[in-house]
Amino acid sequence: MKQHLSVDDNILSSKKKLCNFVKNSTAAGLLFLTIFSSCKKSDVGNPQSGDQSLSNSKTQVNFERNTNPSLSKPITIGYYPSWTEGWLNEDGKSAFTTLPTAVTHVFFAFAKPNLKYVKGSYNISTANTGLECYQATEGGQMLKRAVGILKQRGITVILSLGGETYWRAPENFNDINYQQIKDFVDDIGFGGIDWDFEPNGSFSESGNAANVAYLTRFITESRKLMPKSAGYIIATAPVGSGAIGGLNNDDAASPFAYSKRNTVTGEPDTYLYSATDGTKSISLFGFSSTGAMIPVIKSAGDKLDIIAYQAYNIGAAPNRKLMYDSYAYYANIYGFQLAHGTHVPNEPWGPYFEHTPQFEADLAKYIHDGGSQSRAGKNDGIMIWNLALLSAKGTNYTGVTYLNVAKKVLNGQSTSAALANAFDYKNEVPVIPTDPTNPTNPTNPGTGGCGIAAYNAANPYPTPGTKVYYNSKIFKNKWYVNPNEVPEANQWGPWEFVENCAK
Repeated sequence: MKQHLSVDDNILSSKKKLCNFVKNSTAAGLLFLTIFSSCKKSDVGNPQSGDQSLSNSKTQVNFERNTNPSLSKPITIGYYPSWTEGWLNEDGKSAFTTLPTAVTHVFFAFAKPNLKYVKGSYNISTANTGLECYQATEGGQMLKRAVGILKQRGITVILSLGGETYWRAPENFNDINYQQIKDFVDDIGFGGIDWDFEPNGSFSESGNAANVAYLTRFITESRKLMPKSAGYIIATAPVGSGAIGGLNNDDAASPFAYSKRNTVTGEPDTYLYSATDGTKSISLFGFSSTGAMIPVIKSAGDKLDIIAYQAYNIGAAPNRKLMYDSYAYYANIYGFQLAHGTHVPNEPWGPYFEHTPQFEADLAKYIHDGGSQSRAGKNDGIMIWNLALLSAKGTNYTGVTYLNVAKKVLNGQSTSAALANAFDYKNEVPVIPTDPTNPTNPTNPGTGGCGIAAYNAANPYPTPGTKVYYNSKIFKNKWYVNPNEVPEANQWGPWEFVENCAK
């Protein structure tokens, strides 16, 4: 998810210096800024003259609408690292399940792209799935319950595949079992998947032909098994400059084509590779990964529901709206929604850009108004890495706080009002469903008593601490309970008396 880069500001001060540096450098972490072909090309020169429209004039393709109701409102997406969730208490409360409803979608990170899962097993061990949460025997049932609680509270949890770590091994590219991914999604109750594709741990090579083909295949094959008509969400989280025209991938028809870079930015090519210059934005056209999503979108854009592009760790360019507008051009053609990726300060690279609360509010307003591509009312939104981070700037903002501000503005509040009430989500009291035995519909306690579901002899009870109502009493299980192991049947059995209960 993060791109760790270490670049000398002086090296990036001119194209000539950068090209010489690239030729001599062997540091893998610097590949993000390699512009191999650019070392052989001459500068274009002065900005182009004349007005060029930034409107979307391309014909819209036919695409299927997703039936998932969570996409019918502006989206606020936060990454939630699985390694921060260790245990789910008997009462169903944890930092994960009590997330405020300022968050509409969670990218639960990260699972292995080549995860191994047997349907019905609920085995979510790190060795099998890559997830690092709930590493107990009953961990799968805990995760199912947690995802079910959030779903009932109006928050859709999406399984994020890959990230920075899990794309470093060749088998993770080629040994992908899409049916097992779907089985895992179905068993746990995830709303869909997010392809967080960072080949070899960064975006520097994401635009080469092989990696374009990989991501296209991931999206296409998973969509075959998880159709829009059934409400499955398929998202991807590419590089922020992925829809801007670059040297390696371009689209002459786009108002953000490489040939239009000077007109779009009003800046000369002198700054094309000055990625750490906080006064210029033309550097967004100069990365090796610039344009990486253009061929993917043209091949599989109609199969996507959300592109949550990572508009961070991408240098100091001040005009971040350019990234939204460039993706918006294609969103109008192919029908997906957008979430502009932001980062709780500080970014790992540099940091060269700070996502301040004011920036977040202003960006949300720009998206609410539709940007240059007239997308008002299309329910685009904001993504953040990550919900658990605390700002290093002393603002007490977390990822949740940022999304709370964004959601208010995306839904029509003024930026000043949103910022003034940035922390009001702390007054929200999450209502946790009382039935832990049915996490896919946790608000239905059946015909039990005292808010506890009635014991059902046909059901197993895999999670210790699960309460049931039986014979005017409340019991909880001490360990895994098989079907037909009735409370009170055996004093040494799996059920422990809790209290009497008159309905």
